[in-house]
Amino acid sequence: VSRTFSFLKSRMSSTRSKTKGKEVKEGKEKSVTPNGHQFVPVSPSGPALCVACDKSVSGKELLQCSNCLLNVHKNCRESVAACAKVIINTMHLICAQNTVDAPLLGDLSADLLGLEAESWSLAVTAEFCRQHDRHTIKRQDVIYELMQTELHHIQTLTVMSEVFRRGMLEELQLDWDCVARIFPCLDPLLVFHRNLFRALQERRQAETQTENSQNYIIHRIGDILLSQFSDENAEKMKNLYGEFCSHHIEAVNVFKELQQQNKKLQNFVRSNNSLVRRREVPEFILLVTQRITKYPVLLERILHYTKEGSIEHSDLSTALAQIRDVVAAVDLTVNKYEKFQELQEVLARLENKSFAKLKNGKVFRKQDLHSKHRDLQHKGLVYWKTATGRLKDTLALLLTDILVFLQEKDQRFIFAAVDQKPPVIPLQKLIVREVANEERGMFLISASSAGPEMYEVHTTSREERNAWMRHIRQAVERYM
Repeated sequence: VSRTFSFLKSRMSSTRSKTKGKEVKEGKEKSVTPNGHQFVPVSPSGPALCVACDKSVSGKELLQCSNCLLNVHKNCRESVAACAKVIINTMHLICAQNTVDAPLLGDLSADLLGLEAESWSLAVTAEFCRQHDRHTIKRQDVIYELMQTELHHIQTLTVMSEVFRRGMLEELQLDWDCVARIFPCLDPLLVFHRNLFRALQERRQAETQTENSQNYIIHRIGDILLSQFSDENAEKMKNLYGEFCSHHIEAVNVFKELQQQNKKLQNFVRSNNSLVRRREVPEFILLVTQRITKYPVLLERILHYTKEGSIEHSDLSTALAQIRDVVAAVDLTVNKYEKFQELQEVLARLENKSFAKLKNGKVFRKQDLHSKHRDLQHKGLVYWKTATGRLKDTLALLLTDILVFLQEKDQRFIFAAVDQKPPVIPLQKLIVREVANEERGMFLISASSAGPEMYEVHTTSREERNAWMRHIRQAVERYM
């Protein structure tokens, strides 16, 4: 590893020297920093954000790396992480020379940041580790795992951005809108997690022993996590992960469809196999969606090894409650988006000319289901019992304020027509009851002002009937 780092350092130095000489000849002004970036003044087409301080930047203060396109303030250029493009290009070069295995190359940046060991107890010296009790060691091990996995998450996002997205746009010249559907909100996610990791790294550096920089012990981390998972940052996480996770399936499907149609993309993915450890885009997307679910588990473990009654314990407890709230909000957003997609699929098959006559004499049409205030709550196949005792297959849609029954006809949907009863039932004053001696049946009793009406609906099992009754009652309560 040491030899590899020496090679990397000399390679990057050599590259900088050559680049600098070439730029002087060409008469271009480029600021090459020790972290590998090549910053040049640019004129932004819109508002830009400095990745170092997370503040807006414009005018003469704005610099942009010509390699990785990062935007920074002129005074912040020395404080950003190493240029991802330079690291990736160097990795490609070393892979071609077969100097070291590709899996090791993926962890080079971890070694640079002191996170290459499996745990904190192995990262510090054995003598320093023996000075602390088992509880302290366990706590430091979990904090170390949080930092290490956060770095791995940033590496995942960086590969998605700098290898796949950049390659698709620049090498394959794919449409921006199409690529954006595969990698939604990737840039703000990178900024968000870089900020968290920077705060964790700064805390570790502040706690490093002066006599030996290998040794450190982090006494407080709850304040950082509380800040990261609360208020404005919490809303940012809800929005970013809500959008990314909601479009997970869509992103994977777009990529797979594109991959089947585009041979250049197939070759591009194969050529990058060694660099990304034979992982493909769908796996990287899945890894990002899973990250947010890891935080509660890690915080619970840190809290377990934290002294009760301390400020640290209080901060961690609050941070844990906040991140659980964030995860729940993201789940709700994903569920709502999935329900929206399900409803759109049904509406796409609903005949435009089909309509339903309501109890009050009004006509209900397809466009009435497109209302922004009507969200799908539950959907499924049920059996509407007619006056003659027959069970008719119907698709039931439980929306925010109504329950709708549809029938299939020639692979399309129409509003159900059974015993001249309205197939659209208002949830206002809707009562649901079990059918006596029929474990799969339920009565729907509508006591609306337009006039009472009763429906008998059956399902395939008792469990499904109970689920429908629960969903309807909850929807009625929410609407009321």
